[in-house]
Amino acid sequence: MSEKEKNELQAAADTQTDTEQDIYADDENETLALTSDAFAKINLARDIQGGGKGYCTMVAEDKKAKARLYNACSSPKKLSDCINIPIEMIHFFVEIIQCANKESGELVNVPRVVIIDKKGQGYQAVSVGIYNAVKRIVAMFGHPSTWAEPVTVITQNVDLGGGQHTYNLTIAE
Repeated sequence: MSEKEKNELQAAADTQTDTEQDIYADDENETLALTSDAFAKINLARDIQGGGKGYCTMVAEDKKAKARLYNACSSPKKLSDCINIPIEMIHFFVEIIQCANKESGELVNVPRVVIIDKKGQGYQAVSVGIYNAVKRIVAMFGHPSTWAEPVTVITQNVDLGGGQHTYNLTIAE
């Protein structure tokens, strides 16, 4: 990250309130991270262009926890198979992966999000809509480590018209 970009990020971060949290790209460590102080809000286009970044809210320190995290991220169910089904989210994992563009065949970077429920089951979507929904949840509910109970999310299929769709998460009240 250039010095100019760091200064711009810091200037934007200075305008954030202490209660705001968001995901930002840490280009030096090639990760996504949550912040409430040092950096500005995420720039999705930059993060997707950067590729190879990932972030997980679950801290796995021992072998058992690491295995649970690995299994949740490596063998998740599809969120698209869970439309309108409540999921008690306690953590999430985000990474940028490459997928082939359906029209051109060109590889493009896209966000893959895995929601982890209280039983350790993962639910994945390669979806900008889900990525943005997770960002909004963190902005409004805070980092998952601060939650007293799971946040129950419900996956919705959103018709964008013209044969296109995306996914979104709503919060069960």
